[in-house]
Amino acid sequence: MRRCVIVLAVLLLSGAAQAAEKSIVGDWYEEATYGGYRTISIAHFHADGTFVAEFRKCLRPGELDNTDTGHYTYENGHLRMITEARDGFWTMDIEEYRTVSNDGQTWVYDSTSGPAVQRYGRIHFRDVRVTPSSKVPSCDLSS
Repeated sequence: MRRCVIVLAVLLLSGAAQAAEKSIVGDWYEEATYGGYRTISIAHFHADGTFVAEFRKCLRPGELDNTDTGHYTYENGHLRMITEARDGFWTMDIEEYRTVSNDGQTWVYDSTSGPAVQRYGRIHFRDVRVTPSSKVPSCDLSS
């Protein structure tokens, strides 16, 4: 009986370890197309619950840059971002996302609610982890 309890405990603990959620804390690069434009971004999610997201919208011709800052929560695959400033000017945007998968290097998620969903519909994102010093590339340099 004792052996059975030990085996059951090991199985439960190993299942919990496999189901452990990967952190989004760190730096992520993405390219997505919405509103008819390709947008490149690098988001920096800090352990203290703050974020900085740098965006570059690829226009024809040219580029349009902006930086969002604010707070986020991430739990059970659900991301809630509260943008409090855009390019240094106060704003209030709340966007929500649901993780599809995250192996720690590639994070796939979908928008679920917020102004962007109302404007563009649901968007599917695929981000890759980058270094903290990564910069948003020129529209001509990214693929």
